[in-house]
Amino acid sequence: MVRSIYARISGVGIVCALLLLALVVIAPAAARGDTIAEIESGDTVFVYEEGLDLSALRNETTDTPVTALVKYTDDDLDKGEINRISVPDETDFDLDDADVGEYTGLYYAYSKEDNARTGKRIMVRYPEVRIEPVLAAPNHADRIEGITIPTGTAIAFKVIGSYVGTQYVAGDEHASVDIVVTTPGGAELTTFEGRDLTDLPLTASNFYTDDPGMPGPIRLEGLEEGKYKVQARWHSPQGFADYAEDSNIITIYSGERIGVNTPLPTPTVTTVTTPTTTVTGTPTAAPTTAVPTETTAETTVSETSVPETTTTVPATTPAPTPLTLIPVFAALLLGILVMTRE
Repeated sequence: MVRSIYARISGVGIVCALLLLALVVIAPAAARGDTIAEIESGDTVFVYEEGLDLSALRNETTDTPVTALVKYTDDDLDKGEINRISVPDETDFDLDDADVGEYTGLYYAYSKEDNARTGKRIMVRYPEVRIEPVLAAPNHADRIEGITIPTGTAIAFKVIGSYVGTQYVAGDEHASVDIVVTTPGGAELTTFEGRDLTDLPLTASNFYTDDPGMPGPIRLEGLEEGKYKVQARWHSPQGFADYAEDSNIITIYSGERIGVNTPLPTPTVTTVTTPTTTVTGTPTAAPTTAVPTETTAETTVSETSVPETTTTVPATTPAPTPLTLIPVFAALLLGILVMTRE
């Protein structure tokens, strides 16, 4: 009994531990400090950010200012440096792309006064955003890029900002984008089919424009037929809006709607008619093929009379030739005599 109770308690403990672990994994990471500019060890910092405060990356023992961010080969502190970013003012730092180049990844804070690493580190990335056109909820799995969308169809846009949506956050402060629609005539719109697509906050790794709190589904009604181009462009922060690369450009086509119960047009069948010739006048009997028959031929030769010859089909049974009865009787009598003698 004791062993059974102990096993049950252990099982409950294991389940609780798994639940706690799941909560830790699911819970969003605290990206920044009290404000978006306050950077702490473990944060992700994006190229083109401005006015960052790196003072929380100081060495806790010496408390000397951070003067550089250093990236090491293979992120191994015992290997050489591959990039060093100077930090003139740790409380007002701008991260430029010219300082980062292709060397994104893990950087360690460095103190010139201590001539040593502070033990604090951050991740450096470029801000990226991408969009996909989809059918409105609940059909978000149906992508519609590059195809003609029937009039009356409700659509939405999926906005993907994996790291910005989860790491550029402090309280209610997030990065945001505008979705710009370019019409077939070349006009650029941020209000499309009655939906305001400006200043959409990146509050998660991805979202849809018809999610709760978002502008809602876009119903394509009365649009000019043709090709529409759509792009997400950075709205905030200002450094992203000024310098960061905007999203991919997607293309959708608007066309006439074909209803479900609309009968399909009947295909036209072309009949090839063989021309006939009509002859006017007295009709002439069609020639018939003569079947050869045996007829009686009569030939007349001058001054010589030839009897008329008639060709007849021979009878099936030939006519019997008459025999004289005397030889027959003689043969019979001879046979009787021979038999009598014996």
